[in-house]
Amino acid sequence: MLFKRIIEGKSVLNGDVKKDKSPEKCSRRKSECNGCGEHSTILEELMKLVLLGVVLWAGVTFGSRVAPYPLNLIMNTEFYHPPPMYDFPFPSAEMLKKLPHITPANTNRSISISKMTVAMLERLEDNLEASGIKPIQGSAAQGLAIIGLPSKEAMKYEKSSMTITKASQNLVWTRCTRYGLANDECASYISTLNLRESEYGGDCAQLERFTCRTNKMSSRYRTFDGSCNNPVRSSWGQALTGYKRLLHPRYADGIEEPRRAMSHKELPSARLVSTDLANNSDVPNDRKTIALAVWSQFIYHDLVHTPVRKTIHTDQPIRCCDNSGLHLTPRYLHPSCMPITVPDWDPDMTVCMEYTRSVTTYRGDCTFGAAEQMNQATHFLDGSHIYGANSRDAASLREKSGGLLKTSIVDDEELLPLVGNPSEKCLVNSDGACFNTGDIRANLHPWLTAIHALFVREHNRIARSLAVLNPGWNSDKLYHEVRRIVVAELQHITYKYWLPALTGKSIDQLYDSYDVGYNSDTDPTITNAFATAAFHFVNSLLDQDIILIDGNVTSLRLKQTYFKPELIAKKGGLESVLLGMASQKAQDLDFNYDDDLRNHWLGSLDVLAVDIQRGRDHGIPGYSQYRTLCGLSVATSFSHLTDVIPQEMVDKLSQIYEQVGDIDLVVGLMAEAPLPGSLIGPTATCFLREQLWRTRSGDRYFYTHTHEAGSFSKRQIAEIRRASLSRLMCDNLEIAGVQKDAFQPPSDRNPIVSCDEIKRMNLEAWQDPSEQPDIFTRTNSWLRNKVASSNITK
Repeated sequence: MLFKRIIEGKSVLNGDVKKDKSPEKCSRRKSECNGCGEHSTILEELMKLVLLGVVLWAGVTFGSRVAPYPLNLIMNTEFYHPPPMYDFPFPSAEMLKKLPHITPANTNRSISISKMTVAMLERLEDNLEASGIKPIQGSAAQGLAIIGLPSKEAMKYEKSSMTITKASQNLVWTRCTRYGLANDECASYISTLNLRESEYGGDCAQLERFTCRTNKMSSRYRTFDGSCNNPVRSSWGQALTGYKRLLHPRYADGIEEPRRAMSHKELPSARLVSTDLANNSDVPNDRKTIALAVWSQFIYHDLVHTPVRKTIHTDQPIRCCDNSGLHLTPRYLHPSCMPITVPDWDPDMTVCMEYTRSVTTYRGDCTFGAAEQMNQATHFLDGSHIYGANSRDAASLREKSGGLLKTSIVDDEELLPLVGNPSEKCLVNSDGACFNTGDIRANLHPWLTAIHALFVREHNRIARSLAVLNPGWNSDKLYHEVRRIVVAELQHITYKYWLPALTGKSIDQLYDSYDVGYNSDTDPTITNAFATAAFHFVNSLLDQDIILIDGNVTSLRLKQTYFKPELIAKKGGLESVLLGMASQKAQDLDFNYDDDLRNHWLGSLDVLAVDIQRGRDHGIPGYSQYRTLCGLSVATSFSHLTDVIPQEMVDKLSQIYEQVGDIDLVVGLMAEAPLPGSLIGPTATCFLREQLWRTRSGDRYFYTHTHEAGSFSKRQIAEIRRASLSRLMCDNLEIAGVQKDAFQPPSDRNPIVSCDEIKRMNLEAWQDPSEQPDIFTRTNSWLRNKVASSNITK
């Protein structure tokens, strides 16, 4: 299993990669090794001596600033970034002898050259601003900029990492290329050079290598930015840090240039791939509702937020196509642009589609080397998209009393708070409705806005109840205790209901194991492949019609609502959207993307093409390499794909891509036939179970973990396990009933029932012992409730 290999696996030194990683081969190697007896033990000890010699040689040869990456795989160190990569390319011993020694003076000279290059951008960016080359109000370019809006802190790290990346490119050109070293191997070699002796060493250490204060290590409550969840490895899971890599990035230049085909030619246009594979057939799924798709997107936004670049010097969003849909002239094209070329014969699109490259950050081990994209959210399933991913945003979303979250009252209904300047965060005019939450993407479409509003109502409902049960609690105590409960509900619904609905298996069935609690050695960091490709099946499940139920059944086109949440601001709008979401059937998971997503996403974009382009931007290797990592057979030709991809789809892929290794990861994941009882194929399932296992095991505050500072009591855990999406709707909407499982359409097996028949969490489990009534009062209360419930059933 992939997640076991990530914990236990070792890469081969000097780039000698094991090509076949199938479970059968691995088992045979283990059995052969176990049978070697005493000779094997002697060989192992000799190998340790050899490796120690390599370590000593590296220290003497390169100096203390160098930590060769293969060493990170065999020695326990304070930091484990980047993670083990099974295809790690590293120069051979013979090649290392040919390469010139790199001193701190060399690296600092490269940084100086790089800073000059970044400084030269100022003139270009001033010209772009003076010429009005920026997204116009209401455009798709503005929509992309809103989705990936970077914070000020994110742009600070982007500027630093851009400088280091360009310095790394300079080192590749001057220290490797002329000596015949391959780009990937050179990038790995460069990644052994530490930033410690550069001006960026301290800044990187503050992000990646700080020490947690004692009060944070023993805190009952998680930090907002995810830091100090692991008291020893303080930055694990923290916002603004980079994603992990399962496989070595495949940048064209080894450092940051987008991935190319294996032949070094340009890959086919992302829009061409989309048009040749996708269509607009209506294929509803009789077993799943739109609620499953929306919840998928909701938790994805909790785990992942990849910001996109703005101008470095003028802090403006970047536009990569002109207003008429043509390519910009070179004098107006920002280096962070990576527009998608549209085929001339495409009737639905202009020739240029917007795409701006993702923000990068420091590498986790504070070295030079290949670019690593940033996660602006925390890497935990912790409600950061509800409460904010930093203390500043969290404070701005709170009321000053009662432990409540801010809301706005519209037509006597409690909704999300409204933003001061709607045109900055939504595709509306200054007088339009636009809501403020912990995640700017909450306004993307009404379904997502409705789920956010539901959770804010849930927080305030619980806060008001706990204030009655515990009158001695102040506002801070109420707020943090309610946040703990709401995050636990989010985690429980995801693992108990959503995961089986998607995969057909429970969490324990997926892993063939049970929850063993918190493991401080488990790194919860989201992988780049998971963030970039694994969750984008969501867009295939969405429908182009939003069904509204408010006594009558009406509908609204999805393309009319992107970042235009006025529907939720209308009287009864929240209930009508959520009831419709729980009743409307999802689309099947396939390449049948509705036109509102493939031709009109955010107005005029193709969501699949953007997903493909993002994978190339991030240097994500091809699908065939990941399927091998997940235990499938090695695919060296298109015919080898038929074990998990239908023949008709394989034929299409062979006509689009030059070689099987060129297939984009997101395309391969979507092309796989789903596993029995599941919506997704084997490789996507592999990604999902690997990441969600680490998300649970590596989170000290996960609701099921015991014996931690933030652990719940047994009684409280029992109450949390009553949580469901249907119960949330009953508790926070003016509705009489709903089906028990909101992820499945109403049916004879899943009928709509009264809200009284759906399990409800008893908040008395959080009442302080000093506030609890005596036994006689509790008995009388129980009798009254029993009599009342008996009368209801008569």
